Amino acid sequence: MKWRLLHLCRNLLWLLPYALLTANVSPAFADGPVRLSVAFSPGGALDVAARALAKEAEKELGSAVIVQNTPSGGGMTAVARLVSSRPDGSNLAACVTNALIFIPHRNDVPYHPLKDVEPLLVFGQASPVLVTRPDADWKTLDDFLDATRKHKGELRIGVPGLGTPSHIALAMMAAKDPSLQWRFVPFGGPGEAETALLGGHVDAAASGALPRIRKGQLHPLMVLAGTGLSALPDVPSLSDKGFSDPGRGDSSFILLAPAGTEEKELDRLSRIFEKAARSETFLNTLTSYSVAPVLRNREEAKTFLKKAWEEEGTILRAVGIADMPAAHSAPKSPEK
Repeated sequence: MKWRLLHLCRNLLWLLPYALLTANVSPAFADGPVRLSVAFSPGGALDVAARALAKEAEKELGSAVIVQNTPSGGGMTAVARLVSSRPDGSNLAACVTNALIFIPHRNDVPYHPLKDVEPLLVFGQASPVLVTRPDADWKTLDDFLDATRKHKGELRIGVPGLGTPSHIALAMMAAKDPSLQWRFVPFGGPGEAETALLGGHVDAAASGALPRIRKGQLHPLMVLAGTGLSALPDVPSLSDKGFSDPGRGDSSFILLAPAGTEEKELDRLSRIFEKAARSETFLNTLTSYSVAPVLRNREEAKTFLKKAWEEEGTILRAVGIADMPAAHSAPKSPEK
């Protein structure tokens, strides 16, 4: 019995260094499926674009991409979950860059937008459209603005979260013209805002669904960007009506990994998803939504975010909405 106990102890001591060595070793990348969190609810431009991107990327990833919608907070919730996940390449997030720029400038968020995430790719540029029901009393933007002034803050506009590009654009319009007062109603994404509009719960909504516009289910009033859309040549843009372009920093679609992910894995993922973003199938998907096919690689995306973050405060102060909370939390930005 003593011999057996001695032999067991000797074996355990021999295995101890190996156990200590391997306990702290994490795999370079996950072997299982990749989970992609999409920051808005199903049906919107970001959701459709992210799903198309994921499907194309699966061809080279060698594993499935499981897409999960994580709406609320204008993208803040999806980013917060990402930064707390394991940095092994198995967890990614797709959001609009307002979640990394505007919202952290105005809110207390549980992440630093430049330190806690690793940009992999910018894969689109949103140009949301202000829409209403086809049977609405206003058929043009001028009609809608006249009704806004007449009803003095009673008209409701559905937006895909406070602090999203469409909300910023509309707030900038109101900042320039105090007679334009609206009640902003935040939703988990443009699809929810469109549903609320068709159900009569709001009077207008920010949308990106060109198919619904083409089918006559939604009536376009204005492109909430500095330039118009070739798909909607008769619809005015912000610039056409004398309003300022809110800038491109808040309205890009971006793919993120958590900070701490190994460099080799970041390179692998960015290469695969960049190839997917260049595919004909993915680009054809964008044509059905008000999204420009803007593509920035990993380094370009990181530089773009840094510059946009530095410029955001100046832009918000210039248009008079620097003190406006971006979501439902205390207005406090992370340490710069």
